[in-house]
Amino acid sequence: MINSFPIWLVILDSLLGLLMIILSLKFFLNLFINEDSKLIFFRMFDKVTSPFLNATSKITPNFIVQPLKPLYLAWLILMIRIYLLPTLIGYSYLGKFAFVFEKNVVSKINEISLNLALYLNYGI
Repeated sequence: MINSFPIWLVILDSLLGLLMIILSLKFFLNLFINEDSKLIFFRMFDKVTSPFLNATSKITPNFIVQPLKPLYLAWLILMIRIYLLPTLIGYSYLGKFAFVFEKNVVSKINEISLNLALYLNYGI
């Protein structure tokens, strides 16, 4: 499936998909963990997302409160991935290019789980 799309578009979609997931996870972590927390994984998310949040501060509206900004930017990235990226290669790919990154991740998880099941059942 990946071979039918240009590699630069698949790489760009993968980077945007990863950034979208990281921003969404940061929002959900902010729901349950205080922003001044000293937890290692929360500080890692903060270090990864803070340059992007600072760089996009000009396009985020002022009425959006600070904890919602990662979710707003994740939504913008989703809109770019769904509507803008397929139009770069033509309108005929509008439904076919959706969520290539997620399809690859799910197929790898299925492959790993099937290999693990074969190993556990047959000792291969």
